[in-house]
Amino acid sequence: MKTIKGPAIFLAQFAGDEAPFNSLDNITKWAAGLGFKGVQIPSWDARLFDLAKAAESKSYCDDVAATLDKHGLQGD
Repeated sequence: MKTIKGPAIFLAQFAGDEAPFNSLDNITKWAAGLGFKGVQIPSWDARLFDLAKAAESKSYCDDVAATLDKHGLQGD
């Protein structure tokens, strides 16, 4: 099991239809800019993480991990 080294933030409370809260790339850039080191991504909000797609595509999961890495974040 991987442990997130914080501070970390749960993104569900911020997700929305307007930038920077409307996509995983935008919201993780925002969170990293505030000094967070880790994020918890809600699996029920397809704007941030498409659970059905993740179940079928390792490539999609790799893309999500790359997005987090790009902003220096760890995910859970």
